[in-house]
Amino acid sequence: MNIQKPKPLKTVRECALSLLEYRDRTEQELSRKLAERGYEPEEIQKALTFLKEYHYIDDAEYTRRYIRAASSKKSIRKIRQDLMQKGVDREILNAGFEETEVDEEALILSLLRKKGYQPGERMEEDVYRKMMASLSRKGFSFDAIRRAMNGMGEEPEW
Repeated sequence: MNIQKPKPLKTVRECALSLLEYRDRTEQELSRKLAERGYEPEEIQKALTFLKEYHYIDDAEYTRRYIRAASSKKSIRKIRQDLMQKGVDREILNAGFEETEVDEEALILSLLRKKGYQPGERMEEDVYRKMMASLSRKGFSFDAIRRAMNGMGEEPEW
């Protein structure tokens, strides 16, 4: 007995456009969503070609917008990881970071202030270590954390 999948009611192009109305997506994200909805790979590829031609999807522009939006909340490492999971090509990703500057030290300082830490205030050793661990879990490098904390006048005495 051969069981056939039901044909989707919308064309692949209509479905793709309605998905893009909801939010921007990368080419890979959109391709994955369309495949989940039962469309064939050939028709997905045709739809993606059309969408790219008319700039409905543009991974380079998506990357630039994502970096600008996320750079006030996330580390470079975390942004890079998020975009790679969304299927952004490494070259596009690198170009996006070249075009958009991300000031990790300023972001670290902002996060420290939100946690109640003030410039010039000494931290206990255990508090300092917890702060370092918390920031590193957010994807910040040890060097960036250290530079930011030293810039606030925090140098452990122990």
